[in-house]
Amino acid sequence: MTLLGILEEDEYLPEYGTLVVRDRYAADGLDPLGNELLGELATEALSGTVATAGDGWVHGHAGDPFQSVRLEAHDAPPPVVLDDWEDVVESPFHSRSGRVALGFLTGGEHDGTLELGRRGLFRARIARRAAAAGEEGDVWLVQFWPSAAPGLPRWVRRTRPALFAPDAGWQQVLGYGVMSAAWTAAGYGPPRPDSWLDEPLQGDPPDAAICAQLGVERPVTQRDAVALLVAAGVLVAEGDAHRLADHPPLAADRLSLPEGLAAQVERAAASARYTWVAADLTSVAAWGDPAPADDLAERLLIAPADVPGLVAYAVADRLVQRVGEGIAAQPRRQPERVPTPVPVVVPSRTAHPATIPGAPPRAGVIGGNGEVIVWRAGEPVVLGHVPDRYRYRAHETTAGITVSTSGGPGTLVRWDGTTERLPVDLGTNPVRSADGRFMAGVEHHVGRRSWDRPHLLDVTTGEVASLPRTDELTRRALAVVDGALYYTDGDQLTARTFRWRPGTDPEPLAPGLWQVDPLSGAALERGTGGVFHHRPAGTRTPVPADRQYQLAPGGELLYAFQYAPPSIWLLDDGEPAEHPLPEGCDLSTAIPSAPFWETPATLVFTHERGGGSRLVRWDLRSGRFDHFDLPAVAGYRPFAVQPVLRAVAG
Repeated sequence: MTLLGILEEDEYLPEYGTLVVRDRYAADGLDPLGNELLGELATEALSGTVATAGDGWVHGHAGDPFQSVRLEAHDAPPPVVLDDWEDVVESPFHSRSGRVALGFLTGGEHDGTLELGRRGLFRARIARRAAAAGEEGDVWLVQFWPSAAPGLPRWVRRTRPALFAPDAGWQQVLGYGVMSAAWTAAGYGPPRPDSWLDEPLQGDPPDAAICAQLGVERPVTQRDAVALLVAAGVLVAEGDAHRLADHPPLAADRLSLPEGLAAQVERAAASARYTWVAADLTSVAAWGDPAPADDLAERLLIAPADVPGLVAYAVADRLVQRVGEGIAAQPRRQPERVPTPVPVVVPSRTAHPATIPGAPPRAGVIGGNGEVIVWRAGEPVVLGHVPDRYRYRAHETTAGITVSTSGGPGTLVRWDGTTERLPVDLGTNPVRSADGRFMAGVEHHVGRRSWDRPHLLDVTTGEVASLPRTDELTRRALAVVDGALYYTDGDQLTARTFRWRPGTDPEPLAPGLWQVDPLSGAALERGTGGVFHHRPAGTRTPVPADRQYQLAPGGELLYAFQYAPPSIWLLDDGEPAEHPLPEGCDLSTAIPSAPFWETPATLVFTHERGGGSRLVRWDLRSGRFDHFDLPAVAGYRPFAVQPVLRAVAG
């Protein structure tokens, strides 16, 4: 037996609680297996109690925390010490390309690749155990080795339950509003004053006949709901406090339920008990197509007495069907078609402003393939190339164009076309000084041991000043003003604000500052008392709470977007004024294609049209709109470089 390769990731973050290993695409790869039930998401089954696998995919039941994952490729079955692992399952796996990678449930893969040594059928062993004390999540080992006849999935070791206790049914019987009172009374959720017990019950109360069987009046207040929950056995009184019962009685055992409600409670109980192991059963059925049913207890490592109920649940839930003496998987159900088209209501607008042809973007664009494109004498010129897979923001500086990217420090494309890594990671949303000399941002490491660290970079010299690391992810860069970094520490409503100049300690400022203008030092403050505008002259005035206003460059003007119909609201000393925008302008503030200021009086929007990209420019002084269609060299979904905000005569 030879170990062919290893791929490790100590801080893998699952999507939707699912660890994903996926076959990498290859243009010359093998055809998919003829059994369509082995396709990823071909059935409605989940990832199972440990993991399931199919034609080019492995899904592991991971939960939400960070996971430690090791993938191994072998040329023969490798040994495993079962006592080192809590749960182990082996399954067939098909690779069309001979290469796998960690992926995401919603699509895409990580950068690392494990070469399996060949294409075709494999046996995969997936082992799982809890991480060491103090660490998040689980530790995973996924081993692949070729097998011409990989057989059916088999669970080799279990220490965690395959079947769970049935749902007691009280939420179906008493309703969400009453059960919310149970969680609050037991101390879950945000703290509540004692007076919450006298608040009205939220939602519809349970049926009076149900309450009568428990010897309690139909609840009106939260206090009444708590009394009902104690009578049902869901809550246990301990002096003046309450706790959730460790093993509440089944509602069906305590009550005589109407037929429809009894069926609903029964379905909920079965779903809680069988959902995860039913996915294991579906995996066996899919690979067998059909699979024998006489060895399911041994294959799934469950008690023989649990098999009939499990199969009955999987059949009722349309995960599998009986075929003779065996079982076969059922394909995913198609969504029901809407018989009548849903009308789309378009807000009325008397007219959308027209645009006229205009100039190219002043600082250039980042093309869809990473090319940095600038305009010289009216013609596009490729200044350089950013190789990273994901690019977020680009800024014009005195040294060149900086591009925030995935995978650590961003890229600087100098004015002479040379390209280099920035000396420090400024994160995906850095800020820049008004003169373009300084860049600043917060480096974030998200994982089992998360931390952040603010940095200030002088792009003319490459010198970096940094604050100490903290074991939090709460700091955010606001602006660089006169060589000092303004940043916040904390969430929006309780954030502390600091000004830090290298060589000195951070200086606390007024709390709650959320935006600082690098041209003027004006700021927006957001806190529990509302939103306030700190003007350049030093005055502090309240801001209307009807819209999410932001500071325009210069600090005197506030603006906010309206999506339907597309408009921008401007607020200065008077009343807010609405200004219609051309149809199709992208008003999303998500990077990288968010609206941006080209000058302190010019706002630019992106506009996708006919497969190409257009920039729409609004001059606030004249009210004129112009447009510029980006050339084909810009590629798919380019985004503009943020220019230095020097004033432009006009």
